[in-house]
Amino acid sequence: MINHLLQTHPELAPVIEQLAASAQGKTKEQFYGYYEWVHYGGLSTQEAFTKIYDENHWGKSDDPAQPFYSGLGSHAPTVVDTYIETIQAFLSSLEKKPTVVDLGCGDFYVGAQLRDLCDDYIACDIVEPLIEFNKEKFKSLNVDFRALDLSNDELPAADVVFVRQVFQHLSNKEILASLDQICSKYKYLILTEHLPGQEGFTPNQDKPSGRYNRVALDSGVILTEPPFNLKPLQEKVLSEIEDGNTIIRTTLYQLSE
Repeated sequence: MINHLLQTHPELAPVIEQLAASAQGKTKEQFYGYYEWVHYGGLSTQEAFTKIYDENHWGKSDDPAQPFYSGLGSHAPTVVDTYIETIQAFLSSLEKKPTVVDLGCGDFYVGAQLRDLCDDYIACDIVEPLIEFNKEKFKSLNVDFRALDLSNDELPAADVVFVRQVFQHLSNKEILASLDQICSKYKYLILTEHLPGQEGFTPNQDKPSGRYNRVALDSGVILTEPPFNLKPLQEKVLSEIEDGNTIIRTTLYQLSE
């Protein structure tokens, strides 16, 4: 997993070497928890993700007019194109355009390409400066952008909720805190998560909220497994995208009739 991290983020080599020296004798869970603590310890979730954007921890756009960048998971064509085609097909299959809530909308590169297939569209993120920037950049799209903490704030109701590569960055406690509202306010949940490529991994290993996901722990978020135990009426995998030795899976959950 250290090699995977170095391959995807070579600029972190000096930091990882220092952390590895400090983490001798620790389990990988302790190591990555320690790494998150070094960068985000003592910060609220809002402060942590604001720092991620401010310091370009997920990379930087080539466009100097775009100060916010949500990473390759939101921009790499191999990831984004398949996702957009998949979601467009699902939205087009519905009897009418659905109302949509996008939780963790990020820089809205993806959401902007789905807007035309939706009725009311509410796009939410915990990073307030990002939301203010999106309001101006995408003002022609008639999107309701809101600064919102999905684990603590009241969620707006809609037909469909997108949660795309968001839970993977959150602690189990924060995921659990959002699920009651998600299950009561939306007919469909479309969840995208980065997962280990091999079968038989241990799901839902806990981690501090922050930059990295659970793949570094040979784990990933599976909502139907403990401690979440989601019981959808129906569940369907819409797409799986290979990303090295990992996969990015998008799953449709029907939560109500």
